[in-house]
Amino acid sequence: MHLVGAAYTLTGMHSLRNERRQASKLRRRQVRRRRIVAIAVVVPLVIGAIWAAYAWPAPRPARVPDRTAVSPFGQATAVDRRVVVARLGGVELLLPVKPDATTAVAFHPVDNPNGVAFKPVGEPGDASSVSSTLGDLLNSGGLRYYLLSGDGNDASSRTGGLDVGALPGAFVYAPVDGKVTSVTQYELLGRYHDTEVQIQVADDPSLLLVVTHLAKVPLKIGDDLTAGESPLGVVRGFPPQFVQELRRYTNDAGDHVQLVALRVPTQLSGF
Repeated sequence: MHLVGAAYTLTGMHSLRNERRQASKLRRRQVRRRRIVAIAVVVPLVIGAIWAAYAWPAPRPARVPDRTAVSPFGQATAVDRRVVVARLGGVELLLPVKPDATTAVAFHPVDNPNGVAFKPVGEPGDASSVSSTLGDLLNSGGLRYYLLSGDGNDASSRTGGLDVGALPGAFVYAPVDGKVTSVTQYELLGRYHDTEVQIQVADDPSLLLVVTHLAKVPLKIGDDLTAGESPLGVVRGFPPQFVQELRRYTNDAGDHVQLVALRVPTQLSGF
């Protein structure tokens, strides 16, 4: 009985050792599988990170503004001196805005009895001849203008005022050679900020050309102006509630620059 019990004990011990060996082998296989899986996951990530570090564009330093271009008119270029929009006696007025930024040209009466009538250049148009820019009209072979009715308080002829419709921010150039006699900021209709520039016409010093609806005016009194080259400022944009009659003939709100000519006393014409 003792020998038989010992045999059973030895057999049990051998079985226990085998189970432990199998368990140990299983754990080693599991560890190897985990390592293989980890390597399969980590290695592509490392390779991808290295590739991205070289392939991704390096950050570029911010562009330093050109401090020499302080004036907004640094890029302004002259208008086409061949485009004459009106005449004052023997004085020709150039279109003060480039044709591709001009939306319409219109004449109307003004409330100043001293206003000198402009003589329009081109052909009269109507509401059926609206175009996106005046450049379209020039390309088709002619300058077209419109006649506006005024506001009922007018004291001049039907062509006492000249409106040149243009995109807000478009450069406005001197339409004549002359000299700046006044730069005035005022309230249009008592509530809209506006700027007026007065120019004494070089070819007829008794004529004063008044230009309004400007912004960013770079001028001072006494500045000499060259027709088609000297910038007066830019076309200002009015708020939507300001109703502009010129919009009947444009595809926008009718923003424009206005010109009025006045005859000044001879004693003031020697400026």
